[in-house]
Amino acid sequence: MKKTILILLFSLTLFANTDSCKLDVYFGNGVWNNVEAAKFSRDKLKQFMRLHNPGRFGVTVDGSTYDFKYAHNETYGYVNDLIETHWQLYESGQIGKLYFSFITSFLDSLDNSNPDEDAFRKRLQNIIYLYNLDTAAMLDKYRKDSFNSKHNVLLVAHSQGNLFGNKMYDLLTDAEKKKFEMVSVATPASKVSKGGSYTTLHYDLLMRSIPGSLASNADGSGHTFVNSYLNNPIYESVEAIALNITNAVNLLDKNSCQKYKYFRWISYMCPIREDTELEVAIYGYKLNSVGVALPGEIVSFGARERVALEHDSCPLSHWDYITSTPNHDKNGCSAYTFDDTTRNSLDDIASKTYENGYTCTKYGMASNVTEKLRNLQ
Repeated sequence: MKKTILILLFSLTLFANTDSCKLDVYFGNGVWNNVEAAKFSRDKLKQFMRLHNPGRFGVTVDGSTYDFKYAHNETYGYVNDLIETHWQLYESGQIGKLYFSFITSFLDSLDNSNPDEDAFRKRLQNIIYLYNLDTAAMLDKYRKDSFNSKHNVLLVAHSQGNLFGNKMYDLLTDAEKKKFEMVSVATPASKVSKGGSYTTLHYDLLMRSIPGSLASNADGSGHTFVNSYLNNPIYESVEAIALNITNAVNLLDKNSCQKYKYFRWISYMCPIREDTELEVAIYGYKLNSVGVALPGEIVSFGARERVALEHDSCPLSHWDYITSTPNHDKNGCSAYTFDDTTRNSLDDIASKTYENGYTCTKYGMASNVTEKLRNLQ
């Protein structure tokens, strides 16, 4: 009977949350791209990666092991987008104040809609205001659509999208940064966040005109994401982009996927101890390629917690637990499965004192233990 229960528990792990191994590939668009244009480039990027890495981006696993999304960089018109770009370059320290003032004043004069200094100042303030709003909205999207579900995030950014990408990385938490990689295409920036790779064509004249931008490193001409870069007739340049993306994907798959599929709390009842105390060790369990649970590995013996019971209520007994776990017995202590994440999520266990359902047994997870487990999921 006990073996049957254990097998049932193991089989439930097939339905455990595996989101931390899921990859979200974002396309970050450049200037003058409306939503439809950003979606078009995102879809072309998906086709591109299916062609160059069909094993990772197979059609049958679309939506389950990966998704292609977009982080839209709003367009506010030809001149405004260029002024915003130069504000980002100035904010990051890539260009100085004098150059910024000169180039933005010149850009402002192109449409002759702001003939005096006060009007230009108000225009610039409005552009910066909208830029800050867009930055906050973009960060919120990454978190709501990916990081909060523990997905890995790869940003493939084009042109001004690289400046937003670098800004996003600076705003991420340390945990989010571990699950983020960036690949740059036609970048005006002087760096790629997290040391990521980039491709800029030798005759992308728009990027070559940006002070401090990364040097060109691939044959070809033009600036547009799809026609100039993804459809570049020079195969070596196309292959370089595909390889950069594949390398970033492999890095995320290797380093950021969850270590364990679920955790199990093994509790020890010991005759030498009062029945108002319980000692708990936390084990992590994995599944192999055919879905069979591998032997549990102790997460950290120091992670065990004392669990207090309500006095004068009910003494601790094996009926408080899901099933006996004799292979964990030691030092004359009886071992039982106290809880596992196939039945209760880590959030459920961590957010409140856990009640078994049958008796008064309670478990309060310490914050340092919770953080340790989250880093392993």
